[in-house]
Amino acid sequence: MKAVIDLQERQRRMRRRNFYSFGVIVLFSAIVGWNYLDNLFRFYSGHPLRALSAWQLPLHALFYDLCLRLHGFAQPQPPPLLPDVATERRWRERLKKWADGSFRHLPDIVIVAIDDQTVRSLKQSGIPYPPMPRAVYGELVKRLHRAGAKVIAFDLHMNLPSPFGESDDQAFQKAMAEFKRVILACRLFSERHSGGFATIYEGPHQPLAENAAGLGLIEMTIDPWDRAIRSATVAVHYRDEWLPSLGTMAAALWLGKSEEQLQRELTQGRFNGVPLPLVFYRIGAEENFEGLLFAALPLNFAGPEKAFRHISLEAVLFPERNGLTEKDLRRLFAGKLVFVGDTSELGKDTFLTPVSVGFPGVEVHATLAQMLLSGKFLRLAPRLWTQILLLLFVALATALVFWLRPLRAFPLLLLLALSVFAIALKLLDAWLLILPIAPFLVSLAVAFVLATTYLQFAVERHARHIRQRFGRFVAPSVLEAIIVASEDELTRPRRMEATVLFTDLKGFTTISEERPPEEVAELLNEHFEIMTEIIDRHAGTVSKFIGDAIMALFGVPVPQPDHAARAVRCAVEMQKAMDEFRQRLSQRQLPELFMRIGIHTGELVFGAIGSKRQSDLTVIGDTVNVASRLEGMNKEFGSRILISETTYEAAQAAGARLIAESVGEVTVRGRARPMRVYKVLGVDGVLLPEATTVVGHATGQKAVL
Repeated sequence: MKAVIDLQERQRRMRRRNFYSFGVIVLFSAIVGWNYLDNLFRFYSGHPLRALSAWQLPLHALFYDLCLRLHGFAQPQPPPLLPDVATERRWRERLKKWADGSFRHLPDIVIVAIDDQTVRSLKQSGIPYPPMPRAVYGELVKRLHRAGAKVIAFDLHMNLPSPFGESDDQAFQKAMAEFKRVILACRLFSERHSGGFATIYEGPHQPLAENAAGLGLIEMTIDPWDRAIRSATVAVHYRDEWLPSLGTMAAALWLGKSEEQLQRELTQGRFNGVPLPLVFYRIGAEENFEGLLFAALPLNFAGPEKAFRHISLEAVLFPERNGLTEKDLRRLFAGKLVFVGDTSELGKDTFLTPVSVGFPGVEVHATLAQMLLSGKFLRLAPRLWTQILLLLFVALATALVFWLRPLRAFPLLLLLALSVFAIALKLLDAWLLILPIAPFLVSLAVAFVLATTYLQFAVERHARHIRQRFGRFVAPSVLEAIIVASEDELTRPRRMEATVLFTDLKGFTTISEERPPEEVAELLNEHFEIMTEIIDRHAGTVSKFIGDAIMALFGVPVPQPDHAARAVRCAVEMQKAMDEFRQRLSQRQLPELFMRIGIHTGELVFGAIGSKRQSDLTVIGDTVNVASRLEGMNKEFGSRILISETTYEAAQAAGARLIAESVGEVTVRGRARPMRVYKVLGVDGVLLPEATTVVGHATGQKAVL
């Protein structure tokens, strides 16, 4: 039974191996991304940080911040303080349309800022700061009350009695009692004691607290890796109840909700009937202390600092100095939710955020209140379909690397990474969904590295070895085909059916005797170069050069169903090229050279033949001997190409249109039976010069067309 290299089977094996490797790479890369996502969701669920999260969370924050900045802002510039009616209306209409009304309540919130201008003005008026006399806050409440403010929230912690005496506190208490809608700040934090940790609640000075409409926490949820604020505290569960933050309490009171109603909604995880996509932060966690669990919302920033209307406290206390009238103050504050906070350099109440390096703390509370009033919240994209989307991206990236190879695939992978950004921006813009970008980019990078490594070491290394081992032996087209086969399959001697072509030069001996060796070698190399190029073009394999002779193979080492037809076509083209070469030799005053070719098709043994120390890829067998004998018989028949009957029949069966003349049956030395031999005159319409006369006068069966 004939044993041949089953190239198709080998290709199927390689495809299976690549498919399995592709699957492993995709799955592993996706698992890396899923693990990343799991750590993010764990963090936002209030679980303690894992060691692996030390780099994952900052990387996530980096791309999250970039995405927020690229998304743009509803209010990139400070809004107009006292616009005309038409401008005010256009501003409100624009905010209603931006992000499906996510910032429609921005005009309803005003910030009274204790800014640097206020500090300077107070000093000029002989009013000390810090601390601020609470009678000043009482005066502020009175003026805002007269201006029609609906709710006033102080982002100022007043846990101690006024250093200016009881009368100072009483002035503030009286103003609060008259207004009835003032919210004061409180704090909740952990403190280390000798026996461990204790949770400390620190409310405002008791007489002040008794006159407040509500209390709100001013604790910030700060990311531990860069001390930035990306979420705002909604509430903290403490002693079987929820302590609302300042922004939450202010929004609830502005809507007319009682503390009991707010408690019920917070217990249900809702606000004003809308479910809250809460994330949870553990604040103050240390060894042997899990910290406090803060419920928070990712901040949807309207813009950098001063996206809300800011008015200096000095302008409210001394409106005439700033060109403001009582009517202007009513226009500014009527029906508004007013936050009072310190934005001065002296107060140092600013924070790092994705949109600013100096974002006022009071504006964090205002941003949360605006979100709660609008009922539009940023939320993490659903976990399951984020995982599915990540898997698809990883599979596509790996497929590109396998298909195009790493160098050509790399620009497309960059485009793929940019498309992740584009999808994240679209989700943020259309549905306020946060798509974690970093897990996608890490998974794509892992997939690229693994696929490149696999191709480099498992495929390219094999290919380089095959090229080094067989490059000088086979045509480039054949070389790429045999790369899919193993070296053992190529070198282990095996029986195959193939076609052997022998050439020899007539008249070369004379040139060798008459010309210098250097010129002979140059001439021979020129001849070999021409013929080798033709053999390569027909996917043949040059087995060896023997003096001025060439031994070429067709059908090995890679099986070719039409190897006989390829050999005959190659022989005809070689003779045509030889005719042109002979003319060039004549122009150089060199003797004429003629080439004889013999071709035979049959079984032979192909493989590495030799000793363990040294071997060579070659073919042996009767087929080789017959082809060599046919080349020599050209002398007897005055022909240039002789082929055996087996070659003739195999070439015709493969579709070659042969023009050949039977020269009868001949006995080949070494074979008992005679064989029919044909003189080739042309193929597929390409005729040799001697074909015209022979075909034109042929009768009977002498010319076979």
